[in-house]
Amino acid sequence: MEDGILYLDEGSARQLVLVRAIEDVDTQGKLLSEVEREQLEREALEATRVGAGGMDVARYLKERAHRMLQAVENRNPRIAALQDRTPWSGWLLLLLPLAACVFGAAIDRIDNPHQVNMLSPPLLGVLAWNLAIYALIVVTAVVPGTWAPRVPLPHLQRWLAGVPASGRRTGRLRPDVLARFQQHWHEAAGAQQWLWWKELLHLSAAGWALGLAISIVLGGIVREYRVGWESTLLGVDQVHGLLSALFAPVVALLPFDTFSVADLQRMAFRSGAAIGVDEARRWVWMYVALLFAVVIVPRLVLAGWTAWLRLRRGRAIGIDLRDPYFVQVLARVSPARVTFSLVAREGPARDVVLRMLRQVADRPPPEDGGPWTVLSTAKGDVLRVFEVPAGFRPPAPTVTAQAGNGAAAQAWLQDLLARFKAAPRPQERDAAQATLADTDLMLLVPAGSSDLQEAGRMLQWVAQPVLVLAPGEESPLRAAAQRLGLAAEVLPLAGATAHWLCDPQLLDAAAARIATNKRAGFERLAATWKERNTTRFGEAMRLLANELVRAARDHEEAGSEPVGLRHLVNAADRDAVQRAREAARAALLQRLREGETRVFADLVQLHRTGTPVAPIAAGRMDFGFAEQHAIDAPQAGAAGAATGAAMGAGIDLLTGGLTLGAAAALGAVIGGGAAYVAATWKNRGSASGQPQVQLGDELLQTFTENLLLAYLAVAHRGLHETPDAAPAGWRSEVVAAVEARRVELGSLWQQARQAAEAATVVGPLSAELDGIARALLAQG
Repeated sequence: MEDGILYLDEGSARQLVLVRAIEDVDTQGKLLSEVEREQLEREALEATRVGAGGMDVARYLKERAHRMLQAVENRNPRIAALQDRTPWSGWLLLLLPLAACVFGAAIDRIDNPHQVNMLSPPLLGVLAWNLAIYALIVVTAVVPGTWAPRVPLPHLQRWLAGVPASGRRTGRLRPDVLARFQQHWHEAAGAQQWLWWKELLHLSAAGWALGLAISIVLGGIVREYRVGWESTLLGVDQVHGLLSALFAPVVALLPFDTFSVADLQRMAFRSGAAIGVDEARRWVWMYVALLFAVVIVPRLVLAGWTAWLRLRRGRAIGIDLRDPYFVQVLARVSPARVTFSLVAREGPARDVVLRMLRQVADRPPPEDGGPWTVLSTAKGDVLRVFEVPAGFRPPAPTVTAQAGNGAAAQAWLQDLLARFKAAPRPQERDAAQATLADTDLMLLVPAGSSDLQEAGRMLQWVAQPVLVLAPGEESPLRAAAQRLGLAAEVLPLAGATAHWLCDPQLLDAAAARIATNKRAGFERLAATWKERNTTRFGEAMRLLANELVRAARDHEEAGSEPVGLRHLVNAADRDAVQRAREAARAALLQRLREGETRVFADLVQLHRTGTPVAPIAAGRMDFGFAEQHAIDAPQAGAAGAATGAAMGAGIDLLTGGLTLGAAAALGAVIGGGAAYVAATWKNRGSASGQPQVQLGDELLQTFTENLLLAYLAVAHRGLHETPDAAPAGWRSEVVAAVEARRVELGSLWQQARQAAEAATVVGPLSAELDGIARALLAQG
């Protein structure tokens, strides 16, 4: 490998190019899904891993292509078969020269069927054309680059293969893959393909000349040639000079006698001199030898030389790994170190950005002001954030490579190849300059246009993409960036960082500006970022659901004896019962407040706000209790018996005493038994048989509103600027959102009270809160 160019044999190179064509065309995953591709890449990486975490790039790419084509072969063998050389190329090297030979031999004359004209224009044209080709070959060898092939090879090859023109799609998988493969293969092996065409042309020219020689010989077998010459403009001396030069190789290499001016004078057709058969035969063989010496043998030598060059280049076809496709392929399995440099003044806007970073960070920021490793992935990708010190001034302006161009890609590739071979060189510059030189994206949080102008020189010195997070109006900052000539995108600070649902806007904007060679790694980092946000949100909803289920199941005994007959007539007993109920309510409210405070503290810790956050004032919760009054079962039975006996006595009176008091007795039994059973059934909710107080549905709904407001207070990063001045509309929005789910929540409260295990209700309630909280966050 040299300067980012990987040299492979033809078979391996064709596999790499074919896999690229498949991935370019098969965007819907018909041949290979995204999941399958990632699995094959992991397997290929494990199979080619070198040492502790190292990677052999060439072996990995070949192993990856081999595994992917094996998977494709199971679904579409015809597409996988494109990795093999096209069979017609070998047959064409044999059949086209043979056809040229047959066609040349089929011509029964050079100029006249019964005579051999020494100045035959067709024969001289063949010789002149070949001599011109030899001269061109010499010129191109002596002065490279003076002539380049203009033959439309890709179009001709596509026509021979029966595929559509470049850039056109047929909608059919194989023709489109074949067209893209031909395009990429010509880019990778165009020189080798041109050598194949040159070999074909040399062999065809040799075949044509051989056919002409056969035609001359066959004509001499069946007829008697008259050999001579004729010309109107040329005299015998000029003809002698021309033929002497033309036949010089034949005379020099073969045992042929030279000819004189007198011989040519005698052989002129107008001389009328008789030419013997032996002399005619000599000239015929001289012409055949001339074709061999000037055309057939040189062309065969050139064809052999070209074939050798073609085979040699076929063992070292260059694949440019700086191409964006291969950069992405390697980036998917190569760890990326992405560095953001943050430029922000002290203030609320800076605090919002730092709070966002703390929520997803692996560790707190370093105290020495160095780069902060915020995120890392299982593949070794790292996201660092460096806060540029206030007052930093860049050195004299220098020119640095723009992100994403060929130089940057080549530098990344060289770093990747040398990562496990050599230790990093010691930094000669100070820490800030060294970190800025390694920056991939600048994050600027200006208070106004003046801050952007002040940072302009540093941004131009770093020469990396810029994201501007605007705390206020965006248009002045866009205009300022345009005046400074900065390729910066301006995003609203609130819209990109207000809470975790806004983070994708910032991450997507950053991903679009990260250099191609690190984009795959940053996408993995962004996925980890989003996953942590989702996990934290799920944990927050479970915190709320656990507390709500605990509150729904919580109860407090009133501390008084069951209600009996004497409570109806004794005011002191009634007052004691009322005081016991109020004490039970106060105890429940106390535990409710403690639980709310505990959940709020857990939310603050979960979101790593860094500083205490004042909770939003809770709603009134002094009503909405559900009370269960225990009843004295014996006294209830006695009262029931008395009532039943009275009703039975009425029946006895109506019958005139005929029932003999049986109705009164039966009424007492039925009434007393029913009242006793009813009282016992009502008291079943209290194990001790004492009156109980619980939180009613209305109170639980209010508590739900309070907890959701507490979550919003913590999750909204911008709220921390003025914690006591939350948006006035929040409570009304939360109340409306919870009220819309009253029925579903009421069912869950009932399940929580009756469930044997609280955990069985936490999951459904957490899912319900998830939907409500997401909707509230989406409202801003």
